[in-house]
Amino acid sequence: QIKPRSVFTRAKVQADVQRIIELYRRAGRFGATVEPKIIQRPQNRVDLVFELHEGESTGIARINFIGNQVYSDADLRTQIATTTSAWWKFLSTNDNYDPDRLTFDREQLRRFYLQRGYADFRVVSSDAKFDAAPQGTTLEGGGLLSGSQGGYVITIAIEEGPQYHVSTADIESHIPDIPSDALNDELRLKAGDVYNGDAVEKTVEALTRAAAKKGYAFTQARPRGERNQAAQTVAIRFLLDEGPRVYIERIVIRGNSRTRDYVIRREFD
Repeated sequence: QIKPRSVFTRAKVQADVQRIIELYRRAGRFGATVEPKIIQRPQNRVDLVFELHEGESTGIARINFIGNQVYSDADLRTQIATTTSAWWKFLSTNDNYDPDRLTFDREQLRRFYLQRGYADFRVVSSDAKFDAAPQGTTLEGGGLLSGSQGGYVITIAIEEGPQYHVSTADIESHIPDIPSDALNDELRLKAGDVYNGDAVEKTVEALTRAAAKKGYAFTQARPRGERNQAAQTVAIRFLLDEGPRVYIERIVIRGNSRTRDYVIRREFD
């Protein structure tokens, strides 16, 4: 944040040092160091030099899961982007610790469980701790931890919850021109199916498209689910609300050098 010709303060320098170190740590370089050097100049001026030692990339030593009973650790590792380090992954960057990637992994796990009926699934916590293991430490899958900087141990705690089935799936249309029964073919779920979050999203998209074809371009399709935890079922109802109709104000035709506008317009529906 410090700029040329600005007032020099050591507090600003230290703040920039911490920003640079944090940037390297987010890139998986835990051992990066930054040393600011000040060169005195005449007329009460200084040159500021940040001397960097990037260090080696810090890999992932282990990925542990807590609370999973239905799916094994190996199954869940295939669903996330973060991977453990190994010598043959030298072209990959997914084996470096990245907090943003870990956030993405939490969402991937949520989608994985929702696709399989676990509507109550949640990630309780995700923690990354640095393990200063010596060089040559054996990793998951038989690889070796390269370098002397150790690696991160990722621990993800989850609650799977019960698996839900669909008790009923129907549509409630509030649009006079679109009766509910006319859209039943757009449902991607039916009674007896295992609840699937992706199928719910696809049904919403299909209902929106069907309404748009009838001139309701801004129709809102909203899913509502009522869980019966005792029976482990979900009753799903898709509410179709009428949005404002969209009218065409103008049709602009460009690039027609040989054919007049009205000739092209009469071909339109």
